[in-house]
Order: sequence, then structure tokens, then C-alpha cells
Amino acid sequence: MRHVSRIRSMRVLAVLFLLSFGSLAGSSPFPPGMPGSSFDVGSLKGSYASVGSAGSGVSVSVGVAEFDGLGNVTRFVRVNAEAADGSRVLIDITSVGSYSIDEDGMGVIEFTNTLPSGATAVVTYDFVITRSARHGPQGTTAGDELYAIQREPGVTASPVTETFTRR
Repeated sequence: MRHVSRIRSMRVLAVLFLLSFGSLAGSSPFPPGMPGSSFDVGSLKGSYASVGSAGSGVSVSVGVAEFDGLGNVTRFVRVNAEAADGSRVLIDITSVGSYSIDEDGMGVIEFTNTLPSGATAVVTYDFVITRSARHGPQGTTAGDELYAIQREPGVTASPVTETFTRR
């Protein structure tokens, strides 16, 4: 009888433990599997290398972007694209823009691109931070790498994707 009572007590404790753990897990504002995620515009700050591609490699790009940690970004990108005659052409694009980011590391960048002709075009990228680390004395979550997809068709090919990596 004493043995049965001890087993019941252990079961009750186990159930109470699981219930309390479940309530703690459910109190997080982040999706399951993402404990402690807490990104904001300050998570993107500094110089990032960019590598892009469009149309399964019909055009590729390299560049540099500077995020200010306040929601503003500048970028220079050199696109190597296929010309009408099959040769390659280089297109230098400068961009200014702004970005926002959610606590889960997903966000939006809006660039105003200036082409060599002086023409401008506004493009929007949806992005996700794919690699991050805690930096600084306050343990700020910094985005070390992000993957972005342009919403609009590209100038040379589509879809346009770009990876930004902290340098």
C-alpha cells in the first residue's frame, strides 16, 4: 500500500511539473523553438557584404551595404548581367533606403536605386536574419547575416535574391 501511495505522489508531482513547464513555455511572445529572440533595427548595424543573384544566375551581383542601427541603409552594388548579344555588362547601382525588423528577425528593406543613367526605381526586399550573435555588454542581438528576396521583378532577371553578411 505504501508503494502505491508513493507512485501516486510521484505521478502528481510529474503532472504538476509538466503543467508549470507548459505554462512557462506558453508565456513567451516568440514562436516555439525561438526562445530569447529579440531583434530590432539596432540589430543591423555596420558594414555588410552583399552577394546577389537573379534568374538562376542570369545576373549576379556583389556589393557593400551600410546599416546605421537606426533604420537607415545605404548600398552600392555591381551587377554582372547578360547583354542582348550574349556578352556580359556591368551595371553599378547606388541605393538609399530604410528598414524595419520584427522581434523574430524578419523585416523589410525599401531601397531607392539610382541607375547609371540617373533613373531611379524603388524596390522592396523581405528578409530574415539567418545568423545572429549576442554582442556588447548589454547582450544586444546582432544580425550577422540576412537573406533577402526582392518583391518586384529585377532590371535584368527575376527573382532577385541577396545575402548580406557582416564584415
